[in-house]
Amino acid sequence: MSGIAALLPIYIKGLLGGQMEFLSFLNDVNFTGIIQLALIAMIMLAGPVVIFLLAFRGGDL
Repeated sequence: MSGIAALLPIYIKGLLGGQMEFLSFLNDVNFTGIIQLALIAMIMLAGPVVIFLLAFRGGDL
C-alpha cells in the first residue's frame, strides 16, 4: 500500500477516537420496547381505518 490507502485506517481511527463514543447513548435506548409500542399502535389504528373504509365505500371492500 502506498499513499492515501496506507494513511486511511490511521485517519479513520483518529477521527473516531478509536471508538464510537458519539453513539454511546444508543446503548441506553430500549429498542425492543419502542418497536413493540409502534406495532401495537399500528394494530390499534388498523381497526378504525377498516371501519372508515367500509363506511366510505358504502360497505364494500
